[in-house]
Amino acid sequence: MKKILLVLSVCLFALESSAQTQRLILVEEFTNASCGPCALSNPAFDALMTSNATKVVPVRYHTSFPGYDPFYSQNPLQNQARTIYYQVTAVPTARMDGAGVFLQDVNQTSIDAEYNVAPDYSINLNYHLSSDNDSVYATATFKAINTVTGTLKAHIMMVEKMITFTTPPGSNGETSFPMVMKKMLPSETGTTLPSTMYPGDSVVVNVGWLISNVFNLNQLALIAFVQDNATKNIKQAGYAPVPSTVTVTPPTISQNAIVSPMCVNDGLVNINVSGGTPPYTYAWSNGATSEDISGLAAGTYTVTVTGGGASATSIFTVQQLVLQQPVITPTTNRTACSITMNWNPVTGAANYKVQYKLQNSSIWSPELPVGNVTSFNFQGLESGTFYDFSVSAFCGNGNNSGYISTNDSTGQCEMVSSSAVTINSSTSATISWAASCYTIGYRIIYRVAGTSSWNSSFVFTESKIMNNLSPNTTYEYRLRNRCGNAPNVTDWTPLASFTTPAMRIESELENQSVSKFSVYPNPTSSIVNISGSFNEKVNEAEVRIMNELGAVVYSEKIPLEFGTFDTPFNLPTTLSNGLYFINVSSDNENKMSKLMLER
Repeated sequence: MKKILLVLSVCLFALESSAQTQRLILVEEFTNASCGPCALSNPAFDALMTSNATKVVPVRYHTSFPGYDPFYSQNPLQNQARTIYYQVTAVPTARMDGAGVFLQDVNQTSIDAEYNVAPDYSINLNYHLSSDNDSVYATATFKAINTVTGTLKAHIMMVEKMITFTTPPGSNGETSFPMVMKKMLPSETGTTLPSTMYPGDSVVVNVGWLISNVFNLNQLALIAFVQDNATKNIKQAGYAPVPSTVTVTPPTISQNAIVSPMCVNDGLVNINVSGGTPPYTYAWSNGATSEDISGLAAGTYTVTVTGGGASATSIFTVQQLVLQQPVITPTTNRTACSITMNWNPVTGAANYKVQYKLQNSSIWSPELPVGNVTSFNFQGLESGTFYDFSVSAFCGNGNNSGYISTNDSTGQCEMVSSSAVTINSSTSATISWAASCYTIGYRIIYRVAGTSSWNSSFVFTESKIMNNLSPNTTYEYRLRNRCGNAPNVTDWTPLASFTTPAMRIESELENQSVSKFSVYPNPTSSIVNISGSFNEKVNEAEVRIMNELGAVVYSEKIPLEFGTFDTPFNLPTTLSNGLYFINVSSDNENKMSKLMLER
């Protein structure tokens, strides 16, 4: 559907004009197709209007009362507006140049008197139909002849000069209806003129109308008038009974500017329109009706510009701009299992995503969103291995720069950097250390200081509990970790040591979870029997006799039968009287009991 716009221009200059300078009277009648008195009065009133055709421009507004009226129904808003404007409460009534009340107030005497009043304006009118006859385009020039002040309004309206029915549309029997108001342009409130206009000042009003409710296009006519809203006095009227013959030139469309979007839909198309017949209407393919359009995504946009019934069409392409790729800077924080990739920020980017892969592989990891930071630390990598790392900038709408890559290798398997020893008891200690990246396990060896025999264990955690140690003894240990299959292991850590404390046997019995066994006779002078049991799968145990300081004064390994033992011992004659402790151990199980020696 076409949209018709108003163009108002004010020209303050004095020129001679071919416009009507003789007084032309506007007579406004209020009537109704179901009004009996109207049907009786209108024939004589119509004859009066016809006989004064050179002096009077008549127009009829159809009211909502006293009954049905098709012309009121077609334009109730504007018919009602003029009815209220003049405070009309009964029909038929009439106003001549805004004055009077009754229909009979308009007569030959009053017409002649009003016709002799010098006009304050000249009004020049012309209008034409669009090429497809669906719209009217009109131009009215209101030019001041004298100095005029007031609350001035310029009114333009289309009328249908005669509408004839075969049967009456209302209840009063009328079938012919002259000078029916069809549309007030641009609206029923008119166009505001300057409060003071001097001789030669002129105002040009361009209007258009998408034709509706017209019975016969050949009966259209244009009326215009200037009215002072404060006094309701009409200064001058104008009349154009037939459309002008014009050759309508389509407007010319040229490109002013195109801005393409990148990260958000912020593209725009600005155009310049010239030539043709203003005012212009705009119909874009995206539904916009403004001259320029903005907030655009990439795509093709078509605009049709219409002026005076002639149209021109142009097509504009808004392209999608691509984000620049990030510029990768050297990698940092390189370890055996991690590498940090760094890049410069990209203008317009809302966030970034990264990927990585083994250098000799074609399969990339899933995209990893990293937000709007400009670095990312890849972790959990294999040591001593080459990788490709890539990054892409992303817009908020999903457009992206595409990935750009760099490569680097992780460091070799890293040796354990530090360890600590926790003494659990005089016979137990725990060695712990910080985890090394990409380590699959650790080898720990330890020995009594000064000896050559190492104990060895492989663990998957970062600690090792060593039991069955000797009290008051210095031990040495070293570590190394494995990062994969041989030879991907580290060197041994430097030799470290710790010393178990002297055993306080009473404290040991209280603090350790050890079980007792039978010792008899107790006290004894030389021979002692010990009996007890372990898990039935254990076939050997070690017996150690210790003094109160935890020093081992005697030791011997004994066989077990289904994990049980019942063994006599001859105590060494070198032992002096006093309190001793007997410890029997197998695997990680200890049994301990007191023994009193009395010779």
